[in-house]
Amino acid sequence: ASLAEQGIEYGNPEQGIMIETPAAAIISDELAKEVDFFSIGTNDLTQYTMSVDRGNDKISYLYSTFNPAVLRSIKHIIACGREAGIMVGMCGEAASDPMMIPLLLAFGLSEFSMSASAMLKSRKMVMSYSTSELQAVADKAMSFATAAETEQYMKEFVENGTV
Repeated sequence: ASLAEQGIEYGNPEQGIMIETPAAAIISDELAKEVDFFSIGTNDLTQYTMSVDRGNDKISYLYSTFNPAVLRSIKHIIACGREAGIMVGMCGEAASDPMMIPLLLAFGLSEFSMSASAMLKSRKMVMSYSTSELQAVADKAMSFATAAETEQYMKEFVENGTV
């Protein structure tokens, strides 16, 4: 409104939302109809999905992006965004986690936001996997019932490069 009042042209900026709560994740199919892009805030999404304060030393060990509920939420958000034809990006620690990158690629994540220091290693990882390999890894990872199982599997995959 301020730019319009001043007669300054501003075009038609894209509008997007951060998906950071379980409620937003669940209705991401509906939200995708209203925006041009999603950005998944994994730190808050994980914390709220797990009902765990990651700053509380007594329970922070329960905080894990590898929890099946968190992974299913992320996969659902990405699928809804892709179905609607909008870009889906991710910020937060998971976007540069070497054990998460193969899963995020398999889920179809379009954009990763990370610190400059993580970019080279992440770029190398992105370029080193085939689509079929990523899908096999994601299928296996999504079959586990606990965060510990999923995290261990992804650790072995990243270290050994085998499905």
